[in-house]
Amino acid sequence: MVSINASDVSNEKENLRPSVTVRLARSFFDMRATTEELISERPSEARLLMLVILSDMIFILSWTLKTLISPTTAVTASLGADAVLWLLVAVMLRTTGVYALALFVGIIVKILGGKATLLETRIGVIWGVFVAAPIGLIIAEFSVLINNFDGSFALLQSQGVQMTPYWLGMVPFVWFVAKGAAAANRIENAVPVFGTLAALAIILVGGLRYMAM
Repeated sequence: MVSINASDVSNEKENLRPSVTVRLARSFFDMRATTEELISERPSEARLLMLVILSDMIFILSWTLKTLISPTTAVTASLGADAVLWLLVAVMLRTTGVYALALFVGIIVKILGGKATLLETRIGVIWGVFVAAPIGLIIAEFSVLINNFDGSFALLQSQGVQMTPYWLGMVPFVWFVAKGAAAANRIENAVPVFGTLAALAIILVGGLRYMAM
């Protein structure tokens, strides 16, 4: 059970420093080191929640770009007038979803030989979610470019091309979550963790699309 004190959240907001940005930049090149540093600091639940909330804000911005401000034709056809509703649902469930993901990943890495506690795995997963968020925002810019130039290039009118930024955004998310979880669990090679999570994500998305048909 995760317990968070409101005063701790306030304190952690004050403690956010530019070093977080530096550590974020370093994570793109050495995710293991930055994850281990964060774990060694024994971050409070309030601090972890702040990281999740910050990633939520970036997620909202990137999906607003892709679904409301500059959606591609394929996305408009798929979501239609429900785009705002889906975004609201995603925003409301995302924080809870991140914590549920951390628990699920903790079980997976235990099966793969992980040695971390659930808290350490949760730190690794949340840090991975936070690191992946800016990359997702950058990928969202591709949907803006596709939307602006699809009338000039026939290739950009393909549904597969137009949906690429949406599916591509999942790759860094799963990769950095896998890297963070692997680092927390002293697993040298994150590829098996990534492969397992990616396969499960594909099965989940495929199941959801099948049920939606």
